[in-house]
Amino acid sequence: MASNTAPVVDRIRIIPRPDDFLDRNVGASGEVFYDKQANTLRLYSGKQAGGFSLLTAGNLSQQLADAGVALLEKTVTVGVDTVNGQATGVFYIDGVEKPQLDFVRGYTYLFDQSDETNNSYAGLWHPLMFATTPNGDLIEGGAHYNPGIVYLLDDDPVSMRYYTDNFQAATTKKVLFTVKSSAPDTLYYWCHFHTNQGNEITVSDPGTGGSGSGGGASVDVSDTPPSTPSAGSIWFDSATGSLFVYITDSDSSQWVQPTAPVPDFSTFSSVQITGGAQSIDASTKSDTLNFTAGTNITMTIDEASNTLTINSTGGGGGGGGGSYDQSLNTSDSVTFASLTTPSFTNSGSGGAVFDSASTITLDAPDGILLENISKQSEILSSLTGATGVVAHDFGANAIFDHTSIASNFTANITNVPTTTDRALNVVLVLRQGATPYIPNAVQIDGVAQTINWVEALAPTGNANSIDVITFSLLRVGATWTVLGGYTNYG
Repeated sequence: MASNTAPVVDRIRIIPRPDDFLDRNVGASGEVFYDKQANTLRLYSGKQAGGFSLLTAGNLSQQLADAGVALLEKTVTVGVDTVNGQATGVFYIDGVEKPQLDFVRGYTYLFDQSDETNNSYAGLWHPLMFATTPNGDLIEGGAHYNPGIVYLLDDDPVSMRYYTDNFQAATTKKVLFTVKSSAPDTLYYWCHFHTNQGNEITVSDPGTGGSGSGGGASVDVSDTPPSTPSAGSIWFDSATGSLFVYITDSDSSQWVQPTAPVPDFSTFSSVQITGGAQSIDASTKSDTLNFTAGTNITMTIDEASNTLTINSTGGGGGGGGGSYDQSLNTSDSVTFASLTTPSFTNSGSGGAVFDSASTITLDAPDGILLENISKQSEILSSLTGATGVVAHDFGANAIFDHTSIASNFTANITNVPTTTDRALNVVLVLRQGATPYIPNAVQIDGVAQTINWVEALAPTGNANSIDVITFSLLRVGATWTVLGGYTNYG
């Protein structure tokens, strides 16, 4: 009906549609639908699929998150409480066990709980919550903190109650937290059902630092000073690499270059150099201490590095060239941190003793030749209750004495040198009980090897006797060959 007066209505109904319809729809120009999942309106231009969402106070956080504006994403999982051993576990934020968090007002934080541990750790589910007191309303007097928080299940905004009730059924579970200017300085994150799973959150204003205390300032970077500085302004001179601070006092205002304080170096009132029966006490001498080269001693001074190098040139009655003289051939012990020599000869009476706080390693590319050995003693390692995979540390010794063997086991020989064209032997002494057991498999540093038994027959062991298993490890190129031998001693 034609009319010169615009119609007046007291209500209008806009058709509600789900996201999957709205996201793929291009619509007609001016067409409007109600997005029932995001609780907002979708406006269409007829050109762009998905249209445009109307920004409201209710969907602001989600829209900011979708746009990635001031958004910090954090992955939430639930894992072992390594501190107190709590059976329900604790929250891990980006892999860190229940860390203290720093929030900045005005920023939006996305906590993604889609990982399965949130749904099933210890047979429980663990919705993430926030509060102004530790553990929220799980402790008397506590309560939830919800300003600026949006709960999302399968990317749809839901109420906090709906989030906790339908947490397990959802595929994706997220919490958006836009920190408002009214947020308190201290908050807490926690599990809706279990205490002590979270930690404290420190809230600060932008530019004041993550801890909420201390100051912060922007830095101007240019080759000329800023034109309108204020007290405390910082300028980095890109031309010279210098840093300046703008200082204002009662007399003037100017750029000042900070300088690091010079440390207070300690000095000695007395220096004493002792050698043999003589000594020099610097406190009784002049300010100059002289060094003079002596027999078989050279000194080199590097002025650039301010270094004095003293070397022994050998010589004397007991040596020559680069060797030490006979003064080392005494009954006194001589200690070396490292010794390199083409030969070592003991020309005195008695035997030479090599001693070490741990082990002595002899290594040569063409092998080590030992002659006229009068005594030999090897370390015996005792192992009890062998079963499963049993480590045999070749780096410590090569003979292993087994008692109370529980079952056939895998001998994992560890710390084995991998130098090619070498043969190594490992001996396992098996003190058998009523039921004999043997190492029926071998690993070298965790890698399974084939045992080539004598006459291709694997032993079964002998009850109430001693069996000895010998493994010869042959290294050719990058390949191991394991030969297995067996002897019974009744």
